This record gives sequence, structure tokens and C-alpha cells, in this order.
Amino acid sequence: MSSATRAARRAPPWKQAAFTIGAWTAVGLFRAVERYTLDPVSSERLEFGFREALAQNLLFSYIWAAFTPLVADLARRHPISGGPRPRIFAIHLGASAVFAVGHGTIFALAYPALMGMPFGFLRQLRAVPSVLTIFLFANLLTYWGVVGVCWAIQAVRLSRERELRASQLEAQLAGARLVRLQTQLHPHFLFNALNSVLPLVFRDREAAARTISRLEELLRRSLEADAAQLVPLSRELEFLEMYVEIQTTRFQDRLKVAFDVPPELSSARVPNLILQPLVENAIKHGVSAQPGCGRVEISARKEKGMLVLRVRDDGPGLGDAPRPGGSGLGLANTRARLEQLYGSDQRLHLENVAAGGLEVTLGLPFSTGSDGRRVETSPL
Repeated sequence: MSSATRAARRAPPWKQAAFTIGAWTAVGLFRAVERYTLDPVSSERLEFGFREALAQNLLFSYIWAAFTPLVADLARRHPISGGPRPRIFAIHLGASAVFAVGHGTIFALAYPALMGMPFGFLRQLRAVPSVLTIFLFANLLTYWGVVGVCWAIQAVRLSRERELRASQLEAQLAGARLVRLQTQLHPHFLFNALNSVLPLVFRDREAAARTISRLEELLRRSLEADAAQLVPLSRELEFLEMYVEIQTTRFQDRLKVAFDVPPELSSARVPNLILQPLVENAIKHGVSAQPGCGRVEISARKEKGMLVLRVRDDGPGLGDAPRPGGSGLGLANTRARLEQLYGSDQRLHLENVAAGGLEVTLGLPFSTGSDGRRVETSPL
């Protein structure tokens, strides 16, 4: 992440200043109360009692409040992970000595004026060494405390930035995988669609021309929808109806297709082109595999907060016991896309129907909105 981005994410200067002053005010008040209440012998020697204790500690804190931006800048420019540690500690050791001397000097000059004492510059200047001695340890400890807090804040910020970059990278990779899975459908779909048109060219040229026209519209819509991973169910069904029309032209009276979708589910979001491979498999393995008329049913229901889509044919079925799997590019692609979009909160199940045929059940979280925002959920 660039330095400009980090700067943009920091709090405004006035908020930083307000936080710094507030924090140091709290420290000064705490130290004043602590000294006055827990050190009664010393407080009795103070001429002005609590007033003097308060003035001393607030002045001590406010001088450090003025130093804090400078110390924080040093901590940012020389972090503990920014180079050889002996060099980093040497820099901050020298800086801590400079700030300790500066703090003691300012305190020695400002405190008498704050308390209304007679001002004598030379006399107060002579008091600087004794003030430096008194506050040396406290100032060194305060400097390293401020640096430690700044380093801790930096560590937290860097950790969050790494997590953000990792999540962004993961989202980009997931999006790339989804796009790759979706684009795999186009050559597969185009090949199968053209294969459907080929027999018509020799049998019925007018029907072939109409089918090619519908195929052109179908491909145009599929290309327009490339960028969308989730589309309304109504849009998915419109696309599916055009595909079914092409297949009906090919099979003529041998194919019957029925849709059973309640209007209130039209706005439900589904993965783009999720039903077409399932219907294609139903026609290929269900209708083509029998000499007579075949039937394909597409239905949608909302069950326990899930959108359940079913594609059922009356063909020979799987030919073995029910199983949740399936083979072929269409089904493999569909399963991979569902896992990428919904993780374990989805299902794709193939099962033989007792009366004959195969039913493919697709379950996914019921959602609305282009972002797939979930409005209800329940375990399958």
C-alpha cells in the first residue's frame, strides 16, 4: 500500500491533536491526584498543595503533548523493523536524550511563570540542571513509552493492511476463477448449439435459417452478460427459453419443455448461465436417448430460505443407484462455480426418479440485489 494511501487513511490532523491533548491531560490529572493523595509527606511540603501538584504534572504532560508529533514522526521514520536494530535503538537513544534536555529546560523556564513567581531568567536558567536531574528518568521513560505506543499502532495498522491486501487478492483470484469457469461455457455451448443446427441445414433450410437467427441472438445475450456473475432468475429463464426454442426446432415433436416458476421468484439472483448446461444434459441424455417424445421440466421453489431449482427429464436416468455426482464439462463447471460462489452453502444433486428419468436439484441461498445480498438462509 502506498504512502499516499496510508496518509489518506490516517485521522485528520485536528483529530490527532485533540486525541493527543486529551490523552496527555488525562495523564497529567492522574499523576497530580496520585502524587497528592499517595505522597502526603511531599504534598505537605508543597506551598500551594494540590494546585502546585496539578500545575507541575499538567505542565509536564503538555510539554510532552507538544513533543508527541515529533516523537511519532521519528518512530514512523525509524521503526523497529526498519533496519539493523542497534542502529534504530542508537537513533532513539540519542533522540530521547535530546527530548529529555529540551523538556527539562522548558519546564524550568515555564513553571515559575505559571505559578506567578518572580521572573529571573538567569536564576531559572541555573535551575535547569537540577530540574533535568529530577525529571531525567521520567523523561527518558516517557520518550520510550511514546515510541512504544507508536510502534504498536504501526504494527496493528500494518497487520490490518496485510489482511486487507490478502482479502483483496483472494477476491481477485476468486473473481478470475469465476470468469475462467464462465468463459469455459462459451466454446462448449457454441459447439453444441452449432451441432444442433447442422442436421437442419440438410433437412429444413428455413428452420435452419430461423435457428441460426435465434442462435445469433442467444450468443449476443450471452456475451452481454459476461461481466455479471449473478443475474435475476427472470433473465436466466429468458435466455433458457431461447435455447429451448433452438432445441425444439431441432427435435420438433420429440421434445416438450415445461416451466414452473412462480412470479415472486423472478427477482431471485442466480449464477449466470447456471441452468443451460443442466437443460442441455437433460435433452442430450434424456430426450435423445429415447425413440419417442421426451419431456423436460424446469421448476423453481423457495424452500426454507433457499432457492431450489430442479431440471427433470423422463429419460433412462443414471442407470445405477442415486448419487450426488455427475460428469461432463457442463456439470463439472456448474459444480465448480457453485462452490466458488457459495462454498458449502449450496448443493447439486442428481437422482433417478421412481417413475423414470433423472432429476437434477440445485440449491443455493435465496438472495436479491446485484451483489447477491442474502436475505434469508437456512441449512439445506
